[in-house]
Amino acid sequence: MHKKLIAAVVAGLVAVPALAQTNVTLSGKMAAGWENYKLSGGGNTGHDAESRVSDQSSRLIFRVSEDLGGGLKAWGQMDMRFTADLGALSMGGNTGMGLQGNWGKFTVGRWDLHYNEFGAIESNRAGSNQTNFGDGIMSQVSSTHTGGAGTEVVSIMAGASRTPNIVMWDSPNWNGFTARLAYSTSPFGTEGNTNRAAGDPGGGSGWNGALRYNNGPWTAGVSYWNASSENRVAGTRAADQNAWRAWLGYAFAMGLKVGFGWDRSELDNHILGAADAVAAGNTRRNAWMIPVSYSFGAHTLYAKYARAGKASGSAIAAGTGGDFKASAWHLGYDYAFSKRTSAGVFYTRLNNDSNAANTVGAAYNFKSGNGATATRRGEDASQLYIGMTHSF
Repeated sequence: MHKKLIAAVVAGLVAVPALAQTNVTLSGKMAAGWENYKLSGGGNTGHDAESRVSDQSSRLIFRVSEDLGGGLKAWGQMDMRFTADLGALSMGGNTGMGLQGNWGKFTVGRWDLHYNEFGAIESNRAGSNQTNFGDGIMSQVSSTHTGGAGTEVVSIMAGASRTPNIVMWDSPNWNGFTARLAYSTSPFGTEGNTNRAAGDPGGGSGWNGALRYNNGPWTAGVSYWNASSENRVAGTRAADQNAWRAWLGYAFAMGLKVGFGWDRSELDNHILGAADAVAAGNTRRNAWMIPVSYSFGAHTLYAKYARAGKASGSAIAAGTGGDFKASAWHLGYDYAFSKRTSAGVFYTRLNNDSNAANTVGAAYNFKSGNGATATRRGEDASQLYIGMTHSF
């Protein structure tokens, strides 16, 4: 009898936290596979290929909410990213808290802004991150700081990752239309300080505005991004960004989906406080892509092509703008075992012109022929990926 009483008390104590946490939900996905990555061209020699197992943004998401009455709700989200191949764990995903009501949703934290908007027209179920051109070639700007050969760099709009230090408003759905306004006190990382250093150490900021339409077979939208770097001290280089993107997609009844995406991005790496002739560092380019997919039963086929045009601006030497062009294409297939589990095979190819230094994905780099840790100018890249995704 005594043992039965103890067991009942223990069971009751265990049940209390469970009842208190009924507003907590757990979701996420595991995504990983095998890949073969290769580099070629660019005049470089050396190790240029590797096969490996890679993670594709596996995540564990905790969501909490509390009904405050009167249609108002408090909410929070912790998005933990982990690597299925290596076991690394971070809080690098969409993480924030705020209030929600019939007026929309207010967020404070870190969140995906701008770079991911092309997901409305180019997503797949089991592909690698590198099959998403929206945060690859469509978000990258190849440039130079000085206008001279050998200093080529690639910069990524909105970091192709979560923007930190944000306050954000998302609208309710108005007959298919949704809007977003977001402001960041420091879009590239830790805020500056107030140690009264020369210049404006805490002067960086960023903001994003987006308008989307998703109703029936149509999806469309436009997004604007503007960001200035922190620690704006005279004599240092800025890392300011300005970008527009727009997209349109249509889903036919027989399973065919077609889309078009356009991006105009500008990078300003001028020297703060210097004369225009010395401070030159502006680069801009246009890019576009056409994604197509066809679904039949549990099968889906994918094809995509993207093109980044010539570069222009004060950072580009006269007559060399066409050398910064790049193109990418992609073919893929996946099979849905269920609504939550898919597997597939995908091939992605990127071709850089002589001065372009784009990569096949955001910050996705590999030991190039000359031993550097990033794709060098003129190098081409390819990836064959076979993977699986399970959502829960």
